[in-house]
Amino acid sequence: MLREPFSPRALPAPVLGAPPVPRVPRPERWTLASGLRVVAVPRTGIPQVALRLVIPAGSSADPREYPGTSALVAALLTEGTLSLDAEALNARIDALGASVSAHGGHDYAEVEMTLLGGTLEEGVPLLAELATRPSFPEDETERVRAEALDAIAARADEPANVADDRALLEVFGDAHPYGRPSFGTEEGVGSVPREALAAFHAERYRPRGSVLIAAGDFDPAELRVVLERAFGHWEGEVLPVPYPPVPERPANAGGHIALPWEDSAQGEIRIGGAGLARTSPDWIVASVANYVLGGSTILGRLGANLREEKGWTYGVRSAFSAGVVPGGWSAETAVGAEVTADAVREMLGEMRRMTEEPVPEEELKRARDALILSLPRAFETPSRVASRFATLEAYGLPDDYWETFPQQVAEVTPDDVLRVAREQFDPERLVTVTVGGEAEP
Repeated sequence: MLREPFSPRALPAPVLGAPPVPRVPRPERWTLASGLRVVAVPRTGIPQVALRLVIPAGSSADPREYPGTSALVAALLTEGTLSLDAEALNARIDALGASVSAHGGHDYAEVEMTLLGGTLEEGVPLLAELATRPSFPEDETERVRAEALDAIAARADEPANVADDRALLEVFGDAHPYGRPSFGTEEGVGSVPREALAAFHAERYRPRGSVLIAAGDFDPAELRVVLERAFGHWEGEVLPVPYPPVPERPANAGGHIALPWEDSAQGEIRIGGAGLARTSPDWIVASVANYVLGGSTILGRLGANLREEKGWTYGVRSAFSAGVVPGGWSAETAVGAEVTADAVREMLGEMRRMTEEPVPEEELKRARDALILSLPRAFETPSRVASRFATLEAYGLPDDYWETFPQQVAEVTPDDVLRVAREQFDPERLVTVTVGGEAEP
């Protein structure tokens, strides 16, 4: 009996099921006697621990006359403490095989230490020492100040950075902290006295109002004892920062700010507007809508148009920014100077299309599945776990947020996306900033 040749068309097309629901770790929560909140996420498998201290000491709390204070304070935490100079402090960190980083954003300052589980008892006191007892030595302060000023000057030489900073200013205005770079200005960084840095630390680096997230290989009961001992001397409460209202739309909404750049081979494009509060019930719908538009460099509509179809860019993306008050939304790319105006028109056209017609179910399913499947990667390492739970604590999200995230994403409908797109992606509520390239869209 002869067999007919195999034909793949003889087989039915595979039917893709729902993406698997990722397992999200459940933390333990408690508050130390000092008032410092703790979120502990024990996890075996990797003999590592990530400790992330989140403090309401971002640039939104900078003294008005000294923008950049928060960033300088964070940078100086590893440059010496009341009992260890910079050399001795860093030698201790190296001896533990640990890494320490500190930085200040708009809303919070964060100090993270990553170390082996077996050195936790030695590492936690060191973290407490550098975060709560910095000495701001004069020599190190001036060195870090000079480095910061060099970085600010170098930033002004890059069209992409100029576009980023101008877009923030256009969306939020100079009166709002989100409208100013978190690293400050040349004038602020250059003039802030060392005493003002120490005063900022004393006022903002306090336990009540801050939170420490620990993730990795540890016993929660042992961690609690170590934390109580290490942070027992810390005291005080940090008061919330008053934020001005976020403008509903930029002053130049619907307009185009074109900044020339001599001999530019590329045009930097930023299109943005006011976004959502991180606690908004529409945040997840907006995340799905954004993924369809530009959350994926290749699969998003912006990428399919500018990158895949026209070959004008290596990458184009869009994103909502989170904040303790409503942040922004922006789309960004760089294209050849000669097609800058055409690219702006195409981007605005894709945004307009999102507001005019529902997203087809197949395209929407692809976006929902991608967001759900991205969640396991967010919990792959102790550092990523700490970051995810820091998000919950920083923005006051429900304790079960990550557990319910997949189901909430799966329930987003085309009508949901159309509604949010009309509120967020309407070109008439956005402002376009280009640096270099053709001036007129």
